[in-house]
Amino acid sequence: MNMKRFVANWLSLPILAIAFAANAQVVPFDLEIGYRWLDLKGDTGMYRTQINERDGLLIHNFTLATSDFEGHNSLTDRFRIDVSDLGSGPAQSVRMEASRANAYKLRLGYRSTDAFSALPAFANPLFDQGIVPGQHTEDRRRRMFDVDLELLPDRAIAPFIGFTSNDNRGPGQTTYHLGQDEFLLSQDLHERDREIRAGASFHFASISGQLTQGWRSFRGTESLSLASGAGNGNEPGNVLGQPVTATSITRTDQTHVDTPFTNFFVTGQMTDRVRLIGNYVRFSADSSGSEAESSAGSFTSFAISRFFTGLTESATSSAKNKTWRGGLRTEVNLTPHIDLLAGYQREKRELDGSALINDVFLQSILFSGFDRKDIATVLQATNGIDRTDEVLSAGISAHAVGPFSFRGEVRESQQDVTVSPDLSEIVVPGSQSGTFDRRIHTVDLNGAYTHSGFMLGAAVKHDSADAPIFRTDYRGRNRYRVRAGWMTPKKLFRAGVTAERTNQSNDDPGIGYDSKLRQYSGEIEVSPIEALHFRGSLSQFRADSNISIRFPQNFTIGQSVQTEDGNAREGGVSYLKGPFSIDASLSRFHNRGTLPFNIDRHKVRATWDFKNKTGLAAELDRDKYDETSGFFSDFNATRYGLYFRWRP
Repeated sequence: MNMKRFVANWLSLPILAIAFAANAQVVPFDLEIGYRWLDLKGDTGMYRTQINERDGLLIHNFTLATSDFEGHNSLTDRFRIDVSDLGSGPAQSVRMEASRANAYKLRLGYRSTDAFSALPAFANPLFDQGIVPGQHTEDRRRRMFDVDLELLPDRAIAPFIGFTSNDNRGPGQTTYHLGQDEFLLSQDLHERDREIRAGASFHFASISGQLTQGWRSFRGTESLSLASGAGNGNEPGNVLGQPVTATSITRTDQTHVDTPFTNFFVTGQMTDRVRLIGNYVRFSADSSGSEAESSAGSFTSFAISRFFTGLTESATSSAKNKTWRGGLRTEVNLTPHIDLLAGYQREKRELDGSALINDVFLQSILFSGFDRKDIATVLQATNGIDRTDEVLSAGISAHAVGPFSFRGEVRESQQDVTVSPDLSEIVVPGSQSGTFDRRIHTVDLNGAYTHSGFMLGAAVKHDSADAPIFRTDYRGRNRYRVRAGWMTPKKLFRAGVTAERTNQSNDDPGIGYDSKLRQYSGEIEVSPIEALHFRGSLSQFRADSNISIRFPQNFTIGQSVQTEDGNAREGGVSYLKGPFSIDASLSRFHNRGTLPFNIDRHKVRATWDFKNKTGLAAELDRDKYDETSGFFSDFNATRYGLYFRWRP
């Protein structure tokens, strides 16, 4: 087929689909379009951080699918478009698919997400003075586009090619410590990620698999500058009688990363009872970065025991990450209901990097006021990590053995790590380099009993390890889960409960890590008649963690304690009868932990098809957020939506 004709026909597909929908019933579709209004009282930043649904025109959903073009198009015999929340929604998506039997499959996707963050109490030293919002905010917009083309999908070898574009950009603000004060900076971020991939799927008799080769390129630029009116910093007053102020701060960071990658897997049915699964993944990331800074003002430095009027800094860095992972898994079917499982996985990762930083302190003078000069400092550092992980596993799976099912597996993981930091990076007494090895033993069991609508299941997972390598490593971890449920015939009544507990710890001196997570939930659903459903749920969770930390100011040891204790309640009712439906729910979430807050949510949606395949939909959403420790972040948001529904 001529390539120009192929592209022209593909681009004409949306126009053809709309034309067919307007002329006849050839291309059925489902459309819901309307307008949403927002009534917001309280903190706009917190509302946008959590929900970010704004008022405006909105295509709630649109679906068009057909496999019958009545001879109007010879290029495709299946075509589909799906649209979700296009317009004023914070997460929008469009997906298109077209295919022709024995010729090709083409998929295009577009996604857009808006990420906003403005937490008044987070990293805001001026919060107690009533200055909001917080000084760490961001307003990002991410745009993602994917295209995948598979040729000859029903042949023994089916080649494919794909492309992904991912852009993330937007303004923000952050803080920067310089010259014994902290200054508010305006931020602008632009990140661009491109990926192209090609390969082929294959299947020959009892062997099938896929090989993919890809190349990814990332480019990122972050520009920072002193915010308007922020020259006095966050700490008023003088240091050693010298005022600390900034007249200008500019900083630019650039990052380049290039990553070729390979992905391969194969499955072979060796006999009627034996299946082998192999996998191999490899990537090699090569990154480089540069940084330039220029600052002017009146600053103080205890490191050089001087006052200075400006700073220029340049930095270059590079890093490499070479990783490969491969494994083999065997499944042996002993009986129709019992399988034996065994596997081996090995992963090798090599990380190394270096950085060169040059600082020049301009017009510096001693604290006594003499010896004016520029002072240059140079820091050059190199480090690396070489890590190998091996996992050996064996298990048994029994399913549908009467009312019982069971799965059990044991695994042994071995980690060999070599760490080689540069001497200039060691700021804490003690060795931070060397060769370490660690072994983790895992027992994972779960089973279930099901009979006459009743289900009871339990799962236990136990991990035990020897000496940790990193501070986040555990010595012991246990997870327990129990669930039960009951459902009557015709689903008139359904109920279920779940309980889960996870403990992990590391009692080594200087770490003292201990963490506990508990979750309990229950739900119930009643349907006295087919058109009417009642539902309700209760859940509670509690998370406690404690670990020793070292304060950077004086290297003393302290404790970091985090506690979250929350519960959630939800209830709802739905009714569907003929052309009318309504669904209503209300929920409340309450947290009494380190950051106490309450969230109340109410939602109502009603639809009415006043004509055949034509109707209206109305929505009401209300969200109330309340931080019990203050009122700066509270908001009360009500959203109304009215939509036209069309299903020709």
